[in-house]
Amino acid sequence: MKPKPIVSVVMPVLNPHPVYFRQAVESILNQTLQDWELVIVEDPSPHPAAEILKDYPDPRIRHFVNPQRTSLVKQLNRGLHEAKADLIARQDADDISEPERLEKQVKFMESHPEVAVLGTWLRVIDEEGRTLGFRRYPCDHDNIVRTMKVYNSVGHPSVMFRREVALKHGGYQYDKFPAVEDYDLWCRMAKNGIKFANLPEPLVRYRVHRGGMKSSKLKGILKGTMEIKRIHFGEELDIRAKLRLMGERLLLLLPPKFVLWLFLKTSVKP
Repeated sequence: MKPKPIVSVVMPVLNPHPVYFRQAVESILNQTLQDWELVIVEDPSPHPAAEILKDYPDPRIRHFVNPQRTSLVKQLNRGLHEAKADLIARQDADDISEPERLEKQVKFMESHPEVAVLGTWLRVIDEEGRTLGFRRYPCDHDNIVRTMKVYNSVGHPSVMFRREVALKHGGYQYDKFPAVEDYDLWCRMAKNGIKFANLPEPLVRYRVHRGGMKSSKLKGILKGTMEIKRIHFGEELDIRAKLRLMGERLLLLLPPKFVLWLFLKTSVKP
């Protein structure tokens, strides 16, 4: 029987970009740690991933295609259930992992068995791959959990977590608004005492582009973020968190392009 890999990289895909998807896959193929599997879960679209994946005949790549359109949450959960490793790493289909990402995260998780969720800082890039700045998060557990009441303090595209712990806490559930399903999961886990950490270096290049969910559905993300806070924290929010919530409500009144510009100005630093 073939031994299970150290880490399963879960990548949901829908209508993969012909360049960005290649770069995402190649960034896993080029990892310094080679004991991995890449679990690609695709919802059907006019441009199937198989056309691109045929150029990468690596047995560590496992490609699953759903018979019909589902949702990001269902794609992620299928990835969790198909994965063979105890450790799960997330990878978006338009982002790029630095070559040492998996090796550094696995080493940390092996030496810190008390930590169940490990993120990293992000290098934010544009459509051409040029660096716009960096997204830095608090690194120790107490600051991560404290900051979670203000904003999502674990970058989903960079995260590595223990599969069984995530499944025990219900996996991904929230799909009313886009791109906050991870925030909901982290909040559930944090409230149950699960330990978090972030590595203080940018090990993922996080792409912001016009066609990506990160820019095209910003107001939905804002609404979802506000609702997650209401669901999990309610009256527990301190003055800093309440001020942030007021700001998010004001952002809903502004044009999406301005909201994206403001996010890049305030959250992405040199």
